[in-house]
Amino acid sequence: MARPAGGTRSALLDAALDAFAAKGFAGASIREITRAVGVRESAFYAHFSSKRAAYDELFVEGGPPVAARALDTLPADVAPEEFLSRFALIVIDAWSAPRARKFAAMLMRDAFDAEAQGWHALRTAISGVIELLVKRFTIWQTAGSVRSDVAAEALAFEFIAPIAMARFIYFNVAAGRADATRGRQLIKQHAATFVTMTVGRPAGEERA
Repeated sequence: MARPAGGTRSALLDAALDAFAAKGFAGASIREITRAVGVRESAFYAHFSSKRAAYDELFVEGGPPVAARALDTLPADVAPEEFLSRFALIVIDAWSAPRARKFAAMLMRDAFDAEAQGWHALRTAISGVIELLVKRFTIWQTAGSVRSDVAAEALAFEFIAPIAMARFIYFNVAAGRADATRGRQLIKQHAATFVTMTVGRPAGEERA
């Protein structure tokens, strides 16, 4: 029976992720990826233009772009305390997915590999997320919703940095269920503490 097109693409991404995590971008081959799925190399090219294209899709799916998409899903008129707490939970849920957990191993292996360009892609993507957060904080500061004695860029960095750190420590392929639970608790705690320090009231508490 022929494998469904959607299933083949997903299986190729899984195999590519395993190969990249084990051998790095440079060490993994399309032949190895297709053999793991049981298809010919032509099937790979039916879904991806190159090995780089598959790598980039995995990066978008499991890397910092997850946070950028989370920002886009939240309405602009949501109060900052609710926005930040919901944002943290959306990101946690995305990073808890099996493929996203494997992504951490892939990225850590290729972070400083020149051919993989992992570090450049990571820096660019994180900078993009920070820029989106800066816009939100600037709007909130103008409206008087968050403290304005700290630069919006500093607030954005202070909010996202602990979340990014927890992502690699607690949401990776080697981390167990207890680690993920601990990571979730820490990120929720961080979001709540950040809200208290910048907004002045816990998430869910009504404005005066």
